[in-house]
Amino acid sequence: MMEWRFQQPTRWHRQCTALLRQILPKLELRNRNFVIEKEENKLESLLEHYWVTGYPLQMPYIDLPSITEAVYQTGIHSSEIPNTEFALAVYIHPYPNNILAIWIYLVSLVCHQ
Repeated sequence: MMEWRFQQPTRWHRQCTALLRQILPKLELRNRNFVIEKEENKLESLLEHYWVTGYPLQMPYIDLPSITEAVYQTGIHSSEIPNTEFALAVYIHPYPNNILAIWIYLVSLVCHQ
């Protein structure tokens, strides 16, 4: 992602990244009716201070270029707003027969002025 933003610095929001890492495994479980209220509340608290743009992607793991292209196509990296920060988390869930489900959560955060 940093290579895609060669004209602007890429700043990472570590607190949000840590939160997204907690959410992703639970999203896989949520497909089985698991509720993640605690993490949703933490994510909502970020909205008090930031405009947050982004969403989780879920796809089968096929190859790295396919995943990279899916992330690129979101366009989240293309923000030109000064002082934009980003958070990125990845979770891979294994299934039988070498099947992998990959979750990628990418967001941009812009501090309220």
